[in-house]
Amino acid sequence: MRLHSLAVSTLERYDLSVARVALHSLETNHLYRVTTSSGRRLMLRLATPGWRTESDLRSEALWLDALGRDTNIPVPRVIRAADGSAVVAMQRAGSADNWYATLMSWQPGRLLGSYLTPQNLRRLGVLFARLHKHGREWTPPGEFSSKRFTHVLSRGEPEVIFHADQLEAYSSENLSQLQRLHERVESVYAGLDRKDLHVIHCDLWHGNVKLYKGALYPFDFEDTVLGFRIHDIAMAMLDLLEEVGDSRYPQLFGAFRQGYEAHLDWPEGEMEALQIGRLLWKINWVARFQRMHLRPMVENHVRLFNHYERSGELRLGGA
Repeated sequence: MRLHSLAVSTLERYDLSVARVALHSLETNHLYRVTTSSGRRLMLRLATPGWRTESDLRSEALWLDALGRDTNIPVPRVIRAADGSAVVAMQRAGSADNWYATLMSWQPGRLLGSYLTPQNLRRLGVLFARLHKHGREWTPPGEFSSKRFTHVLSRGEPEVIFHADQLEAYSSENLSQLQRLHERVESVYAGLDRKDLHVIHCDLWHGNVKLYKGALYPFDFEDTVLGFRIHDIAMAMLDLLEEVGDSRYPQLFGAFRQGYEAHLDWPEGEMEALQIGRLLWKINWVARFQRMHLRPMVENHVRLFNHYERSGELRLGGA
């Protein structure tokens, strides 16, 4: 209830007549459905302190503004506070931590994850291509974040996988494999063409897209960063693989690529290596916050890692 009160207090910073505020979801951030007196629906996001910086969220707003001006892609529209701010800093009583709030238009439809058909994956490929085309052509203003997603860890997180305190969680074989994979992923990032480093969504998986009347409505641009197109694609396709499994994935990936290449050239780079990098990021997160699960997590990935090292392919079923 204290955060609900914070949401209500945040909305007082806007020139709105609010009729109703209700919790929509609680995952990394707190999301609230806002209904105005006129019936307009909005989404208020309270970003959990320490997850994304104010600069990150202002960068998100800058790109959304540009996409709204330059394209007809149905992206969320950022609603400004009464003082013109895109991001509002709020504090809970008794805490010095800032909760950064962003108010946006509501995205209609249902999550794409319930409709993973070849037709919709082609549509998703087209959406990626259109966003990448804009990211390639748009010159971010000076206040845009200077972060670049060019390593396994690119947001300032501490790397703890190989810290001395974690080594007892691995067998010697697992440790050697993790080190080899880490070196491989870093070498792939290092070999990517820096001319292809542009603004990307960086989290545009099927859980961050809605389907409405045959059109795709992307949202959750909070991870917006300067990155590589192949990285952006790799992250989404890893989520797809984990959702549908080895048997359905090739057809759906093929449909995605068909849609993408109908509008933009396919980016260079070893997508599977970057997907391994994402799995290493997850292992690093578990090592930081859920250390008791570190050993079983690594052991559960051994077959996948072995198959990748032998074939260069990512398969959930292993060998």
